[in-house]
Amino acid sequence: MAFMKSALLVCITAVAVLYLPNLWTKPLPVLISGTTAPGFEPVLQLYRENFANGVEYPIGGSAFSVYYKGSKVVDIWGGYADSEALRPWMENTMAVVFSTTKGVAATCMALLVDRGQLDYDRTVASYWPEFAQEGKENITVRMLLNHEAGLPYTSKVITQEILGDQKALSQVLAESPPVWEPGTAHGYHTLTFGLYASQLLRRADPKHRTLGKFFKEEIAEPFGIDFFIGTPFESFYRVGRLTGDISGVVATLLKGMGDPLNREIVYAMIMGTNKDLATSFERFSLNAMENFRRAEVLALENPSAGGVGTARGIAKLFGILANGGQTIRDQRLLSEDVISKFIGESKAPSLDRTVGIQTAVNLGYTITKSDGVEQFGHPGSGGMQGRADPQRKLSFGYVSSYHSPFGLGNDPRFLTLQKATYECVKQIEGQ
Repeated sequence: MAFMKSALLVCITAVAVLYLPNLWTKPLPVLISGTTAPGFEPVLQLYRENFANGVEYPIGGSAFSVYYKGSKVVDIWGGYADSEALRPWMENTMAVVFSTTKGVAATCMALLVDRGQLDYDRTVASYWPEFAQEGKENITVRMLLNHEAGLPYTSKVITQEILGDQKALSQVLAESPPVWEPGTAHGYHTLTFGLYASQLLRRADPKHRTLGKFFKEEIAEPFGIDFFIGTPFESFYRVGRLTGDISGVVATLLKGMGDPLNREIVYAMIMGTNKDLATSFERFSLNAMENFRRAEVLALENPSAGGVGTARGIAKLFGILANGGQTIRDQRLLSEDVISKFIGESKAPSLDRTVGIQTAVNLGYTITKSDGVEQFGHPGSGGMQGRADPQRKLSFGYVSSYHSPFGLGNDPRFLTLQKATYECVKQIEGQ
């Protein structure tokens, strides 16, 4: 009976949050811009249709970009960076991409591995001795990046002050014990993944840089990637104002109850089988979505969920990885050997004890399959995406100012555009 009451309450709440706000939504003119290479025009047409038929949210804005065999073939944007101020989405508008940041962080770690400065199979403590506290001495770099370390949250709350103090942050992370026996299961390290990765990178990098600074100096600037982990105040004006489902994780999931993945997570919450998820948010004081509208918060390095960038920048980065690790001008980022590990060494999907659904993760990337081929990359809360398909040398970037209920790679806005892109590629390749 208690379960039935809970289920009924979930249904009533879902209806309320899904339909009532639409009664007061004033329609805005649809604004679409951008370019496509010959053969990819249907993607732009579908993007227009998505705004017209409600797949794209009218009070938000978004951008979608695709690289194919190292070249940009889709670069489109539309809607509003700030609908209240009627500020249209521009070519250089950026968005907070939440956990898509983890895919960028994983690339930084892979670069250190490629240089021989980090080894996936050595222990974290061999680089960072203080990490060995509380039974963490046998955790390997691979286990940490595969979300198998049992560290989905810290023993103390991560405050804004701690996040901005590398010494204090390092101490909190080192002192935190695993929630489960490391290596026995995987569970999404929602807001700790990037923090641990950055502290590890500081020890492995000869220059002892933070992950955000390392990314800027070794990847963003040399390769022209429009993305920040720690957004400069002078660039904040380019960030789309976050809107949409920003009242909380539970409310967001309820609004997306039509999706089976969201229903699985809500069911796991009701049954109490993914309690680590709630605790992971409670132990991070900046978890409220409203914080991601603040310049001082985005200026802090949060390699788990605080990255800011353009769809073009994300697609360009993953496009380099999909193209064997080099640009069409033969500028190399990663070796093919390291890139082959991302999918080649991945495990079959299994139950994620934090989120409560089946997932496949490897070396910091989520592994998915689309159009019959495997991809690596990372989704972000609210529908953000960065993905690479090395088989077809194809990459995708999707960002939006509207935080949707779909944060697991299941956002219809991205999925429809990705499908249309694959159809275009098939036509071009004569399949």
